[in-house]
Amino acid sequence: MGQLKTDGKAVNVSVPATKAVTFGEMYYINGWTGIAMDTIGGSDTIRNMAIEVSERIWYVKIAAGVAALKGAKLWWTAAALGTGYCDCLTDLQVTAPVAGDPAACKVEEDKDANNYVAVRVLNN
Repeated sequence: MGQLKTDGKAVNVSVPATKAVTFGEMYYINGWTGIAMDTIGGSDTIRNMAIEVSERIWYVKIAAGVAALKGAKLWWTAAALGTGYCDCLTDLQVTAPVAGDPAACKVEEDKDANNYVAVRVLNN
């Protein structure tokens, strides 16, 4: 007999030691790209939290140097992916690290002057 575990819109992850996350920002943790549902400081001892992985549209802050125009896809950098932890403020780029790599998100609204962009999280 099957039993529903969750609606699948969020998953629990373990934030790596010394890494900090901010509620509402986008991260790649434990193989999932999602929006942090909690804030965890780098020195906090509780390291577990949920990230939303649904395709709802969120405003997130990205690096000033990342050109994010409506319709574009953004990818995590290969270096950050190799660590298993990526942060939307420092680890997004406009080209796939390797041809065919799945994108982290799709831009739904151009980046504004404060570096906020509306994105749809992608987990391919």
